[in-house]
Amino acid sequence: MENTRIIGVYDDEKKLFASIDSIQEKGYEIADVITPFAIEEIFEKLNLKTNINIAAFLYALFGGVIGVFLFLYYTAVFDYPLNIGGKPPLSLTFIVIIFVGTIFVTVLLTLLTFFIRDRKGPGAKEHFQYPGITDDKFLILIDKSPDLTDKDVKGINKILSDGGAIKIDEK
Repeated sequence: MENTRIIGVYDDEKKLFASIDSIQEKGYEIADVITPFAIEEIFEKLNLKTNINIAAFLYALFGGVIGVFLFLYYTAVFDYPLNIGGKPPLSLTFIVIIFVGTIFVTVLLTLLTFFIRDRKGPGAKEHFQYPGITDDKFLILIDKSPDLTDKDVKGINKILSDGGAIKIDEK
């Protein structure tokens, strides 16, 4: 059985940041923060780390540059060489195609990595649903574990309401 959660709903990201700081100062642990768009400061505030940028670099380096270059080299030199204006089959005109191809491969593989890592895609079950979560609401989720006393829960609710939460729920 899942623990219930205390949910603070905000309509302004500045208020959200202030509440995150206040909650962390009091020593309470934030389970998750859900926003309608990516906010880099939340990663820093919650000390979250990701290696997806390293994966994207490796995709660009190996999959993009080497894969796209080898494909272009094969098609231009071996499979279907064309003499266009007396230029050699492999000329610097391919640099732009290699650049665009590298970006294309990197974006596709990074997106695929994200979907696999977060178990998203067709048939995936949503792990949390709340009205307005994808529109304009910012949420702070705090697990209401058995070791939290009623005084702690009241303290968390006070921090959320003083921080500008427009709604506080427990689900």
